[in-house]
Amino acid sequence: MVVLFTVVGVVVLGGLAIWFGNHSLRNPGPSSGGNALGGFDVFDPGQGRMKEDLDSKETEGEMFAAPDDDDRPVRVDLRTGKIHIRKTPPPA
Repeated sequence: MVVLFTVVGVVVLGGLAIWFGNHSLRNPGPSSGGNALGGFDVFDPGQGRMKEDLDSKETEGEMFAAPDDDDRPVRVDLRTGKIHIRKTPPPA
């Protein structure tokens, strides 16, 4: 007898839970967020990528130092039309 009441209770409560859940999804109230998760936007991949990009910009640095004018091996003088190529020193 106890098993019968338990099975009937589980079936009735399960049916009510399904009906109320379906009803609340089909007819959202003013306090609902409008989506199935109750207004939580935790599964938004675009927003997650944007946050990761912004976080990575904080620790981003230069990969190589910017070359000075003297560090460039080739210089082009547009006024005179000449190209200056700096020779590398021979290995010692």
